[in-house]
Parts: sequence; structure tokens; C-alpha cells
Amino acid sequence: MGIAPVQRFAASYREHPADHEHGLVIVHKGPSDSPIALECRVIAQALDADYLTVAPIGRDLDTYRQVAERVCADALCLLNTSSEILAGGWLSALHEALCRPATGLVGATGSFESAFSSAPRPLRPFLRRRFAPFPNPHIRTNAFMLRRELMLDLRWGHGRGKRGVLALESGHNSITRQIQERGLRAVVVGRDRRAYESDEWRRSATFRSGGQANLLIADNRTRQYADASPTLRAELEAFAWGPATAITSAPRAPAHRA
Repeated sequence: MGIAPVQRFAASYREHPADHEHGLVIVHKGPSDSPIALECRVIAQALDADYLTVAPIGRDLDTYRQVAERVCADALCLLNTSSEILAGGWLSALHEALCRPATGLVGATGSFESAFSSAPRPLRPFLRRRFAPFPNPHIRTNAFMLRRELMLDLRWGHGRGKRGVLALESGHNSITRQIQERGLRAVVVGRDRRAYESDEWRRSATFRSGGQANLLIADNRTRQYADASPTLRAELEAFAWGPATAITSAPRAPAHRA
């Protein structure tokens, strides 16, 4: 992906204050002496952030697990390389939601999509054991927050391939489902700072609905929807939420916060 996504994140981090005390860690996966690693180190220094190199094992969720094992903090807010912060107070909004009673997981977006239901029929027998059918509520792992102790106690694993990582995000034993099995809530937090339960995710206007006007942190999938034609937008929304229905109370995003 190169250094451009990291530069975009850094610019959004500078523009939108977190409004919550924290320590920023820039994580690079791979050789510490590569050109990208050196540029990441420069960006970390400019942001007064710590810099961490982890083993090049698996994908984003594997990296997050390595970070959780090495970084001491009460809670971890994990953003992938394509993340772009869209509003001030983003971290305080996520943290406030996480501190509410019986809440175990908060995210910037959620979806009902199912890798089983959206797959071609010949592939479904191979996916049935790992993925639930639609609707399959789960917090998307492009930007999410949870307690470190809880994260380390989840069934996570290491060295997963693409399908294994997808299963950890949205399968029968997903992060969301493991947390719900413990009697804890998984909610989406919008730019309006409200925490949305799963039955409100579609009308929260955070992911593939309502013009995503309430989105707190963007990523490749939200940008795909924003740039899509009306026809493709309808298809993407159907993948995430099912057939179109009238949404009469989509939230309005608050005014921009510098």
C-alpha cells in the first residue's frame, strides 16, 4: 500500500483532536530497515508517537494481537492503515461508549453482511461451518476499541489467511460474537457521539447507508461506497443490510469540530 495511507491518517489525526488522553503508537509490520519503516518512524516522531515493529505474520488482526501482547494500556483503539479520522472528539466518543455498563466492544462501523450468504452457491458448503447466514451483525475491524485484558482473553489465534481473518471479524466465533457470549454489548459509535445497538446500525448513517453522513472514521470500504455510482451503492447497501427499506430518521452529523 505504500506510505500514502499512513500520511493520510497522520493528516487526519493532526486535523481532528482526540479529546481524550492517550498514547499513539504507529505500528509497522515487517523489516525495521525498509524504506516504508523508516518513513513510518519519521511520521511517528512528527506526531510525538511511539513506533513499534512487529513480525510480518498474517494480516491486520494478527498484527493487533501482537500489539496487544506488547503494549500496556487499559484499553486499545485499533485502526488499520486505510483509516482516516473524520471528526474531532473521535477517541473520546469511542471511549465514552466503551465505559457504559455492559459494553465490551465499540466500533466506527458495523454490518450484517455474511460471507456465506453472499458467496456463489457452489462455495457455500465450504463456508457454512465458519460463517453464519445473513443477517450476521458484527463490528467491522477497520476501527474498533475494547479493553486490552478482554482482548487477550478472546480466542484469537495467529497467522491466519484472508478467510481466517474474515472469520474472526464476522464468523461463528467472531470477536463480536465472543464478546456477546460474555453478556457484553457491541455497539457502533457515530460522529454524533451516540452509541447504536445492532438494530439501529443501518439507520445510524455510518456504513453504506444515509450517505454515511454520521461516519466517524473512514476506510477503504466506506470510500468505495462514497465514490460508487447509484447502482453500485444500492448493491453495496444490500450486501450490508439486505433489501432497501425506507429510513425515516437518519441522524444528522454535528457541525465540524476542529
